[in-house]
Amino acid sequence: MMKKAIVFAAVLCSCGLASAQTLIVASDTSGLTSLSKSEVRQLYMGNAGSVGNAKVTLLDMPEGSAVRQSFYNSVAGKSESQLKSYWARMIFTGRGSPPKQVRTPKEMARTLKANPQALGYLKEDDLQPGLKVLLRLP
Repeated sequence: MMKKAIVFAAVLCSCGLASAQTLIVASDTSGLTSLSKSEVRQLYMGNAGSVGNAKVTLLDMPEGSAVRQSFYNSVAGKSESQLKSYWARMIFTGRGSPPKQVRTPKEMARTLKANPQALGYLKEDDLQPGLKVLLRLP
Protein backbone atom coordinates (compact mmCIF):
# COMPACT_ATOMS: atom_id res chain seq x y z
CA MET A 1 0.00 0.00 0.00
CA MET A 2 2.80 2.40 0.90
CA LYS A 3 4.56 1.63 -2.39
CA LYS A 4 1.40 2.58 -4.34
CA ALA A 5 1.15 5.87 -2.43
CA ILE A 6 4.75 6.75 -3.25
CA VAL A 7 4.26 5.94 -6.94
CA PHE A 8 1.05 8.00 -7.01
CA ALA A 9 2.81 10.98 -5.38
CA ALA A 10 5.68 10.73 -7.86
CA VAL A 11 3.24 10.74 -10.79
CA LEU A 12 1.47 13.81 -9.41
CA CYS A 13 4.75 15.66 -8.97
CA SER A 14 6.01 14.82 -12.45
CA CYS A 15 2.71 15.92 -14.02
CA GLY A 16 3.00 19.27 -12.28
CA LEU A 17 6.54 19.76 -13.54
CA ALA A 18 5.66 18.83 -17.10
CA SER A 19 2.81 21.31 -17.23
CA ALA A 20 4.60 24.39 -15.83
CA GLN A 21 3.37 27.40 -17.75
CA THR A 22 5.57 29.94 -19.48
CA LEU A 23 4.99 33.40 -18.05
CA ILE A 24 5.62 36.77 -19.67
CA VAL A 25 7.03 38.86 -16.82
CA ALA A 26 8.32 42.30 -15.94
CA SER A 27 9.54 44.09 -12.85
CA ASP A 28 6.96 44.97 -10.22
CA THR A 29 7.91 48.59 -10.92
CA SER A 30 7.05 48.34 -14.63
CA GLY A 31 4.19 50.47 -15.89
CA LEU A 32 2.84 47.50 -17.86
CA THR A 33 -0.11 45.67 -16.32
CA SER A 34 -0.91 43.02 -18.94
CA LEU A 35 -0.12 41.97 -22.51
CA SER A 36 -1.96 39.99 -25.15
CA LYS A 37 -0.35 37.10 -26.99
CA SER A 38 -0.50 39.22 -30.16
CA GLU A 39 1.40 42.08 -28.49
CA VAL A 40 4.06 39.65 -27.24
CA ARG A 41 4.42 38.18 -30.75
CA GLN A 42 4.78 41.66 -32.30
CA LEU A 43 7.44 42.61 -29.76
CA TYR A 44 9.49 39.41 -29.91
CA MET A 45 9.38 39.17 -33.70
CA GLY A 46 10.74 42.70 -34.05
CA ASN A 47 7.55 44.26 -35.38
CA ALA A 48 7.08 46.59 -32.41
CA GLY A 49 9.39 48.19 -29.89
CA SER A 50 6.83 49.53 -27.47
CA VAL A 51 3.48 48.87 -25.88
CA GLY A 52 1.37 52.02 -26.07
CA ASN A 53 3.78 54.78 -25.07
CA ALA A 54 6.04 52.45 -23.08
CA LYS A 55 9.27 51.45 -24.85
CA VAL A 56 10.39 47.97 -23.82
CA THR A 57 13.73 46.16 -23.73
CA LEU A 58 13.32 42.49 -24.58
CA LEU A 59 15.22 39.68 -22.93
CA ASP A 60 15.54 36.18 -24.33
CA MET A 61 16.65 32.84 -22.91
CA PRO A 62 19.63 31.10 -24.57
CA GLU A 63 19.33 29.18 -27.83
CA GLY A 64 18.48 25.54 -27.28
CA SER A 65 16.81 26.05 -23.89
CA ALA A 66 13.49 24.27 -23.40
CA VAL A 67 11.72 27.40 -22.16
CA ARG A 68 12.83 29.36 -25.24
CA GLN A 69 11.62 26.61 -27.59
CA SER A 70 8.28 26.43 -25.78
CA PHE A 71 7.92 30.24 -25.77
CA TYR A 72 8.55 30.77 -29.49
CA ASN A 73 6.46 27.78 -30.47
CA SER A 74 3.54 29.11 -28.44
CA VAL A 75 3.87 32.80 -29.35
CA ALA A 76 5.06 32.69 -32.96
CA GLY A 77 4.62 29.09 -34.08
CA LYS A 78 8.34 28.93 -34.91
CA SER A 79 10.96 26.27 -34.21
CA GLU A 80 14.53 27.11 -33.21
CA SER A 81 15.79 26.73 -36.80
CA GLN A 82 12.95 28.84 -38.20
CA LEU A 83 13.72 31.51 -35.63
CA LYS A 84 17.43 31.58 -36.57
CA SER A 85 16.51 31.94 -40.23
CA TYR A 86 14.00 34.69 -39.45
CA TRP A 87 16.52 36.75 -37.47
CA ALA A 88 19.23 36.22 -40.09
CA ARG A 89 16.89 37.80 -42.67
CA MET A 90 15.87 40.63 -40.33
CA ILE A 91 19.50 41.48 -39.54
CA PHE A 92 20.64 41.20 -43.17
CA THR A 93 17.89 43.54 -44.39
CA GLY A 94 18.45 45.99 -41.51
CA ARG A 95 14.88 45.59 -40.25
CA GLY A 96 15.71 44.49 -36.74
CA SER A 97 17.86 42.63 -34.27
CA PRO A 98 16.97 39.83 -31.87
CA PRO A 99 16.34 40.38 -28.16
CA LYS A 100 19.30 40.37 -25.77
CA GLN A 101 20.00 36.86 -24.46
CA VAL A 102 20.54 36.03 -20.81
CA ARG A 103 22.14 32.77 -19.67
CA THR A 104 19.85 31.51 -16.90
CA PRO A 105 16.40 32.02 -15.38
CA LYS A 106 18.09 33.65 -12.35
CA GLU A 107 19.88 36.13 -14.62
CA MET A 108 16.58 36.81 -16.39
CA ALA A 109 14.85 37.58 -13.08
CA ARG A 110 17.75 39.71 -11.82
CA THR A 111 17.89 41.74 -15.06
CA LEU A 112 14.12 42.25 -15.12
CA LYS A 113 14.08 43.48 -11.51
CA ALA A 114 16.86 45.97 -12.28
CA ASN A 115 15.17 47.43 -15.37
CA PRO A 116 11.48 48.51 -15.26
CA GLN A 117 11.43 48.74 -19.09
CA ALA A 118 12.59 45.13 -19.54
CA LEU A 119 10.27 42.31 -20.57
CA GLY A 120 11.06 38.61 -20.48
CA TYR A 121 9.69 35.13 -19.96
CA LEU A 122 10.20 32.36 -17.43
CA LYS A 123 8.72 29.04 -16.46
CA GLU A 124 6.26 29.39 -13.61
CA ASP A 125 8.66 27.51 -11.30
CA ASP A 126 11.30 30.25 -11.81
CA LEU A 127 9.02 33.18 -10.87
CA GLN A 128 10.50 35.30 -8.06
CA PRO A 129 9.24 38.08 -5.79
CA GLY A 130 9.74 41.47 -7.42
CA LEU A 131 8.32 40.28 -10.78
CA LYS A 132 4.78 40.53 -12.06
CA VAL A 133 3.04 38.29 -14.56
CA LEU A 134 1.70 40.05 -17.66
CA LEU A 135 0.57 36.95 -19.58
CA ARG A 136 0.38 33.19 -19.01
CA LEU A 137 1.08 30.90 -21.96
CA PRO A 138 0.08 27.22 -22.01
